[in-house]
Amino acid sequence: MKYKIEYLPIADKDISAISDALTNYSDKAKRFFAEFEKKIKMLEDMPYMWPVYKYKLEYRRMILEDHLLFYIIDENERKIKIYRVLYDKMDIRKQII
Repeated sequence: MKYKIEYLPIADKDISAISDALTNYSDKAKRFFAEFEKKIKMLEDMPYMWPVYKYKLEYRRMILEDHLLFYIIDENERKIKIYRVLYDKMDIRKQII
């Protein structure tokens, strides 16, 4: 049974900001969002395949080109909660919830 994907509002904002930043780089945008879509589909079936990143909560961290996607698995609801999608050069600990 697949896990349901839920985006926190801040994660939606992160994705919109990435889209805006890549507006003038259509090839890079296509690559990024193709990889994003592919990995989200994988996440629905195999949420434990990416490593744990412990900070405040027990997140999992997925690499998306030069970005990192942070999520938590809710087994009770069979749900993946996506918290942030951040540029990998940022100070992650200042940005993560």
